[in-house]
Amino acid sequence: MKKILVVVLALMLAVSIGCGKKDKPDKKVMNKLASSLTKLASAVESTVRYKKPPKGISDQELLKLATKHDPRLLEPFKEYTVKVSQKNRHAIVLVCTKDGKRGLLEDAGCSGPMDKHLWETSSSCKFTLTVDDVCKK
Repeated sequence: MKKILVVVLALMLAVSIGCGKKDKPDKKVMNKLASSLTKLASAVESTVRYKKPPKGISDQELLKLATKHDPRLLEPFKEYTVKVSQKNRHAIVLVCTKDGKRGLLEDAGCSGPMDKHLWETSSSCKFTLTVDDVCKK
């Protein structure tokens, strides 16, 4: 009886450890995606800053407009939810899990380096950066 209990507990532990690893994205995948995001965020920033997109444009329409010159910029994000926040002719791009529940990466197009690796802290899919904090007017 003790053997069965030990085996059952070992299996439960193995399953819970395996499930825990799936909850946290792979660091290599996130770093590669972060590199792609800096390029996408720059394109969105340029569009918002210089091309004057129509007021009320949806996030997806803005992303398409910003990548019209190079649609491949969106390819790495096919399996993710991508949101855009814009204010004062600046933009921030947020990448979340496909189901839109967990934030993964966030980047302001006005800054050079990647701004936030949200996947490391299990953040919700909400903007944590503001244009006023990141972009100098």
